[in-house]
Amino acid sequence: MQKFNISTHTGSVLHGVLFTANHSSDTAVIAITGIHGNFYSNPFYYNIGETFANQGIDFIYAQTRNAFSQFNDVNTQTGLPEILGSFNEDFVKSIDDVRAYIDFAESRGYRHIVLAGHSLGANKVIYYLSQTQDPRVTKFILLSPANVTHLTNSVNESERAFIRQMVEQGKGEQMLPFELFGWLPATANTAYQ
Repeated sequence: MQKFNISTHTGSVLHGVLFTANHSSDTAVIAITGIHGNFYSNPFYYNIGETFANQGIDFIYAQTRNAFSQFNDVNTQTGLPEILGSFNEDFVKSIDDVRAYIDFAESRGYRHIVLAGHSLGANKVIYYLSQTQDPRVTKFILLSPANVTHLTNSVNESERAFIRQMVEQGKGEQMLPFELFGWLPATANTAYQ
């Protein structure tokens, strides 16, 4: 198991973990994480990684920009500090995250790339494939996709109005005074999506 960092096309730094088989593998499974899906909060990925590696398949645990509530890094394109996390995630940018991991897998010579996603990561896989039809992905796995309709239905009308008002007033980058869905600290722009 080895940790690695990659840069997206826009320069955001993502942190992944690679489990390798005992012999050279031409197949990699890339697991895209959901909200707060990180290596520290989801220890079951150790088991998944080791199981794949024992079967001769490499496994990439792919933390995306929403893997933590908030973390600081330096953008490799601009050289400027960048604050990323679930609090300010823009779902559309998940294409950049997923592509970075596929580029990483391709650079390592994998001929078969399986794209998997768990929770909101499954939704990101669906979105990525629907928008790119990336021929490098030979198969995909969706593990418990997030029911976005159910989540958004939990936002009541007064919260929706407040979010809309913040965005319309140019305050979209400000944190909401309440947790989105009752558990997610977020900016108004993130909630407005």
